[in-house]
Amino acid sequence: MKFKFTKFKFLLSAMLLLLGLAGYSQQIKKIYESEPGVTIDDAVFRHIDQEAHKLMEHKHPERFATLATQLANDHVDLKLLESFQNKVEASEIFKTNASGVLVVATIYKCDDCPNTHLRAASGFVIAEEGIAVTSYHIFKGDATDENSDLAVVVMDYEGRVYPVKEVLAASFNDDVAIFRFDVMGGTTSSLPLGQDAIPGQNVSIISHPHSMFYSFTSGVAIRSYLRNEAKKTSVTADFSQGSSGAPVFDDKGNVVGVVSATRALYNTDQNVQMVSREVIPVSRLKTLIN
Repeated sequence: MKFKFTKFKFLLSAMLLLLGLAGYSQQIKKIYESEPGVTIDDAVFRHIDQEAHKLMEHKHPERFATLATQLANDHVDLKLLESFQNKVEASEIFKTNASGVLVVATIYKCDDCPNTHLRAASGFVIAEEGIAVTSYHIFKGDATDENSDLAVVVMDYEGRVYPVKEVLAASFNDDVAIFRFDVMGGTTSSLPLGQDAIPGQNVSIISHPHSMFYSFTSGVAIRSYLRNEAKKTSVTADFSQGSSGAPVFDDKGNVVGVVSATRALYNTDQNVQMVSREVIPVSRLKTLIN
């Protein structure tokens, strides 16, 4: 009789645990969706902020100043996924690859108030153990300040927030950085790398322009060129501030570039005529990987 009662308690505990996990899963989903596929941007931002502060309290993220010094690392050994071979619809690219796209958030002290704030950018995972890519300038650029920037965290598509632990390899000229975040016992979805885009090739981007999280844009590659002795590609797929470090996909869903910067082109009357959207070809990222 005692054995049966113990077995019953075990089964009841297991059921309660499963129900608790189910509730947690639903809670994570409600953090950024009012209904499936409808994102609440402010809720995403609040969630990252709250989780980042919890991680900061437990000293999980590496100090920003330390991450900046690690930008001198120039190679890392990684095992990458095999590239996709079959063309897919644009909607399938988003459905398949959004889980590998990250929000990369820098925590910084405010000059105007006693609080800390977040500066959101983009990134993507290339290896399951928490190895990801973003722009070099996220760790050292015009917007960064090692005196006020405290740490960096990432959030995945499901709403899980992880601490960034180290920069593994980086290139200033190519504006790319490979970093590691602590998956804390879990695993993450990864994205395969393809080949550089050529003019006329269809491309698409998943990024977070001005904290409009998980936006999908598409267009074509329009030219490849050298600028400041670095190879770049221009695309017509839209992006803006907050998109830095995002993956650029080909029509198979492979990463063919990394979002870097926009460059406004003016006429003699100083009116904007065109915006060049610069991405770093994936071949430049591959030079950092053994």
